[in-house]
Amino acid sequence: MIPGLNFDRIVLIGSIFYSRHAIVEDHNKGIFNREKAEELINKQEELADKYQISSTLDVVAETGEAMVKYLDFILDLYDKPIILDGYVEARVAGLKYVIEHGVSDKIIYNSINPINTKEELELIKEAKIKYAVIFDYDPSYTTPPRRLALLTGDGRKEGLIQKAKKLGIKEMLIDVVPTDIKSLGEVIETLLLVKATYSYPAGCGPANVSYYMAEYLKKELDTKVLVSSVDSVAQLFSDFLFYGPIERSEIAFESAFIVEEVKEGLSTPIYKMVVSR
Repeated sequence: MIPGLNFDRIVLIGSIFYSRHAIVEDHNKGIFNREKAEELINKQEELADKYQISSTLDVVAETGEAMVKYLDFILDLYDKPIILDGYVEARVAGLKYVIEHGVSDKIIYNSINPINTKEELELIKEAKIKYAVIFDYDPSYTTPPRRLALLTGDGRKEGLIQKAKKLGIKEMLIDVVPTDIKSLGEVIETLLLVKATYSYPAGCGPANVSYYMAEYLKKELDTKVLVSSVDSVAQLFSDFLFYGPIERSEIAFESAFIVEEVKEGLSTPIYKMVVSR
């Protein structure tokens, strides 16, 4: 497994330095408020300890220059593996940083997907990346059976699991990607298929649902209600959640704690086998 992350309960992943994040003054140069960033990270860790729920950071960068500065800051402050995320240019710079500094054990690469660039794949191998997110989504593979085929391979495309193994990936997080609120139904069905087929942790990013929800609904629904409701639905069959902006950590952890308490009370053996390890 991945050091520091306990998938016996949900693992919550908060995003930092994402596009339009208020603590970032210049996304191109990676200039940000260090005091505020540390405060947000410490808050997430305090909640993780309080509710006994594992957590890590999704470090999102828009440029290579920014990624290097974010990694310098985070890896000095944080002792668990982090998600390396962002635009392709930024991820490539992140991989070169890993090679230069020898920190592959601190990185979960996001992601192995159907459209990785050749340079990206070569650097993943060179950097000896051991942990990665598998991005289980393709516009032509949206139904649950097709999403499973995206992982396993179907004769037309090599499966993403095999692709990751060839790159040297040892531990994988299978991200079953929701695109809007209605897609959560397909996501749940896909999670059940994936968890019945593979032993890898599987989860999703419910924050995507609120990003792509109709504007009139965003105005009508209270943010806390929207986030906690969507997180709860997604969490029931997930081993990890990308819950979105790290500022939402309190909502995410409180909601997660309630759902984990419910899951611990399940008694039907088949149901427990599906939702837990």
